Amino acid sequence: MKNILIISDGIPGHVNQSKGVAYLLSQSYTVNIELHEMKFKIHSLRSFFTIIAKLLLKKPSKLSATIISFFYSHIDLNGCDLIIASGGKTSPYSVASSILSNKPLIQLGSPRGMNAKLFSALVTVERYFDDPSNVVASLVPNLYSPERCAKSALQRGFKEHILFLIGGKGIGYSYQTYEWDSLIRSIQDMYSLVKIPITIVTSRRSDPVIEKKLRTELSNIPLNYSAWFHLGDKDFNLDALLGSAKNIFVTEDSAMMISESISSGKPVSTLYPSNIKAPIRHQDHIKKYLDLEFISRQPIVEFSIKEKTNTTVNVQEHLTKLKDVLIRRIKW
Repeated sequence: MKNILIISDGIPGHVNQSKGVAYLLSQSYTVNIELHEMKFKIHSLRSFFTIIAKLLLKKPSKLSATIISFFYSHIDLNGCDLIIASGGKTSPYSVASSILSNKPLIQLGSPRGMNAKLFSALVTVERYFDDPSNVVASLVPNLYSPERCAKSALQRGFKEHILFLIGGKGIGYSYQTYEWDSLIRSIQDMYSLVKIPITIVTSRRSDPVIEKKLRTELSNIPLNYSAWFHLGDKDFNLDALLGSAKNIFVTEDSAMMISESISSGKPVSTLYPSNIKAPIRHQDHIKKYLDLEFISRQPIVEFSIKEKTNTTVNVQEHLTKLKDVLIRRIKW
């Protein structure tokens, strides 16, 4: 039994990344996972504490780690075999915890000015350091895998459908009303052509007005598995939806939704608007997925089902490679 302690910053996406790594390791080991949220002792001084902690870690030691630990509420590290954390806010405390407990640490996300050698493995989607501790992953780790999604779909008895994951304005992407109108027409045309039920899943970035427009104007076609964020549909089973999808279409404004879709091993198309001012790092992620043939890319005003080789084998090979590298880094 391996005891894994996840240090959380309270952001669901970051927690899911950490859990994704833990579940990946569980393919080779029996694991027990505990989740603990990191909290500052004086919340109003969190920025000051973070700056001081990073300065102290320029010369890491038991003393500097002990001082840093005083800035945060105590988390019991007894019995843990591995620490996993995600997000720049957690890194000073996770490093201090690793030093004090003498346990390996897997950190996910950009280093935010911290040296990769502070971590057993710093998992990023782009290379920051020419050092083996900086583990570059083709996909952002998440909760999903081809096997997990297929199993969940079978257990739930979900039928084949076409899945649309809809976001909205964010990370330099914005959508015009005419583009949403075009999306609706394309979905209607798609259903008329293939006669396969459509599933729409909206997110916190989805404009409530646009979400209502989608519900209303697509009410004439089967939307049985759909989940509407602004109606409170938050407890849906995404892994089953991914596992039972024939094709997945996802708006390009969410790196996490794209990564989760790819991880299912299903054919994925990203939909992009005419107005894009995304940061270079996001554009690089999209290009990387294209180069790896994880996705196809189509404009939201004109898209169709593209017959594409299932990427299950490719995705599974990536996950296995990442798992093996991490196991070597933490010396299990």
